Amino acid sequence: MSTTIETIATTATMVATTAASASNTSSSTEHIKELIKDLLTASLQPNKTVIITGLLIVLLFPIILHQFLHGNESASSSSKSSLPSILLAGPSGAGKTALLTLFEKRAGRSTASPSNADSSNDKTTATATATEPALTHTSQTPVSVELNAASWSSTADHQDRKPKKFLLIDTPGHPKLRSTALSRLLPLDPKTGRPLPPGKTQPVIKGVLFLLDASTLSPSSPDSSLSQAATYLYDVLLALQHRYSRHSKGSKHPPSIPVLVAANKLDLFTSLPPSLVKKELEAEIGRIRVSRSKALLDSGAREDAVDEKEEGDDWLGEYGSERFDFRQMLEFDIEVEVVGGSVVGGEGPGVDGWWRWVVERV
Repeated sequence: MSTTIETIATTATMVATTAASASNTSSSTEHIKELIKDLLTASLQPNKTVIITGLLIVLLFPIILHQFLHGNESASSSSKSSLPSILLAGPSGAGKTALLTLFEKRAGRSTASPSNADSSNDKTTATATATEPALTHTSQTPVSVELNAASWSSTADHQDRKPKKFLLIDTPGHPKLRSTALSRLLPLDPKTGRPLPPGKTQPVIKGVLFLLDASTLSPSSPDSSLSQAATYLYDVLLALQHRYSRHSKGSKHPPSIPVLVAANKLDLFTSLPPSLVKKELEAEIGRIRVSRSKALLDSGAREDAVDEKEEGDDWLGEYGSERFDFRQMLEFDIEVEVVGGSVVGGEGPGVDGWWRWVVERV
């Protein structure tokens, strides 16, 4: 070991000598040689200081390297999760992804969707300058897009607002994939089935934009989508009602999440006006409420329940009421509005009313 140390010290001394040759100071060279020799000798001695230092280097180096390589990504992810969010929900074919692409183009897209997003989020939207929505197909996974709430020039009343970013989360509308949206509104503990407290990594939901096709809501139409749209809306409102009634500590309830029912495709001749959309939805939700209540009683589920549910826990709105209307949801701090519009533009209202509602919530 002594020979090895001597060799290393001699090599280091040669380097030091070259650096110090300009000063022609032999004493300095000898001093450097002795210092390097002492340091190398101490580093090779089996003492606690050397062992602890070596372990710290071995353990901390991977952490430092990971932070150097992925630190920016983690910070970006954490920043996204803290942004206020609007949940975009609704049945398939309502125009959710088309609305998302329109908002991307007109309000400014600054952050791409997650890596697991499917091709329904058209890649061309990142560079498009047109104001028309892109052609899309049915989404299979949620897509999150970061937008600027003060960047839409058509909303003149918000031009003086400071730039504020928020997330617009587009969720699948297929019946088998709707749990994606419902789980964001009411995350449940898999063991107890009770609502989980809001996690730090979960986006802060400020509102639900429920988009539906107003041109196919007529109950007399052979291809009516009224039942499908009302069933999905029923589940969304019930999830928010459970969030209010179950997830509370004493008299403290979670922040309110309002719902905007956006009646799309009002440019079509067969579309119902917003007032009739509201009326038909309330009537259909009332029928769904009665049907589900009878199904629970017939199966004996209420008597066999062991999760300590209160009476009427699965009843949407005012318990025992004969008719349902959206005003009953105010009891659970849930405001429901119905506003008409059209993603593709043309005659009639566009999407400005929906955008103003979003900006006011975030």
